Amino acid sequence: MNTPTQRKYSLFAFSIGLALQLSAHEVPYTRYHAGTNSATPMKLVVEKAGPVRTPPRLEGSSAVSGQGFWKFIAVTNLCPVPEEALPHLKGAHGTIVVDEERDLVYWGLADVGWIGFSNHLKNSWVIKGDPLFSKGNLHGADLLHRKGKLPLVVVADNVKSEVYLSDTTFQHAEKLDWPGGGPYTKKDEFHPTDAAFVSPKEIYITDGYGKAYVMPADSDPLRYQGSFMGGKELSQTPHGITYQPADKTLLISARPEGEIKKWDFHDHKWLETLGLPGGSTVCDVDLWGDYAIAPCLDGPNKAPGPIYIINLKKRVIVSTLRPKQDLGFTEAQHIHDAAWYTVGKGKKQEVYVLFTNWNPGGFGAMKLVNAPD
Repeated sequence: MNTPTQRKYSLFAFSIGLALQLSAHEVPYTRYHAGTNSATPMKLVVEKAGPVRTPPRLEGSSAVSGQGFWKFIAVTNLCPVPEEALPHLKGAHGTIVVDEERDLVYWGLADVGWIGFSNHLKNSWVIKGDPLFSKGNLHGADLLHRKGKLPLVVVADNVKSEVYLSDTTFQHAEKLDWPGGGPYTKKDEFHPTDAAFVSPKEIYITDGYGKAYVMPADSDPLRYQGSFMGGKELSQTPHGITYQPADKTLLISARPEGEIKKWDFHDHKWLETLGLPGGSTVCDVDLWGDYAIAPCLDGPNKAPGPIYIINLKKRVIVSTLRPKQDLGFTEAQHIHDAAWYTVGKGKKQEVYVLFTNWNPGGFGAMKLVNAPD
């Protein structure tokens, strides 16, 4: 028979255990359903002019990809992969972020960590940062500029089911573990694929390879807010998430559906859904003014992955880039991420699209040119 002291201790231990269980899995949380509008198919509307001065006329017979103003050539003498990273290149399944103020580009490579490119993409090195970055897969990321400080980077690791926050020294990372509650009952249900800053104090994370929820988190201190949006009713794979400063909305890339969904996260309202050509499995979007690039694993009829350039104001596709078919990037079968990269001003301004491909993995660069139709 238990003594009063033993019974009191047992009751206390049971209460603590129950409280821990509830705090991990059964605490109240807010779920926002993902009823979205029917997708509006985007048409191809070729533009004769763009947001910058037309580049000098292309000389020679270089292969070109794209239409109208938005034509690109392959650039193969930039973005060298560091020798120590070459054994891991085939497994590339990561992300690109650009620090345009410092002319630096960062690429996340599985089992390596962050690779830096500098000097107008001529130089590269493996960044010896926090060990957290080199043990999983830096799948999707975002960069936030700060006045008088180095930028912050938030990145989702789909392999280790975690999210990391650091500045661009990448030396001391903060870790955000799985949500530990809400619709999640174990860590293996959570495989985040992307994250985006909506302000210096708040980020949004999309769980593309897990239960498919999108969720907000505070950045300081780094913690979940306790609300979850969507699930599989949003998309079977909500792969990418991008903040659109112009109207303070989020663009969510629904990969298998080939759709870009715009969400007003303040009022929890769906504003519109844009449809890419059938069969285009979109991974993410990257913004430059009124224009977005949308890299895809596959194109229509399982064609090698294209990169679409979209005029977001007009809601039309203005060019389709085909790195493998048109430009000789032989391993660019599936485009996993892409980013705008610009250098110079006025007559000396150059515009690039950088991309990373998966299965097999690789990294490539394309440059905007003025070429005849």
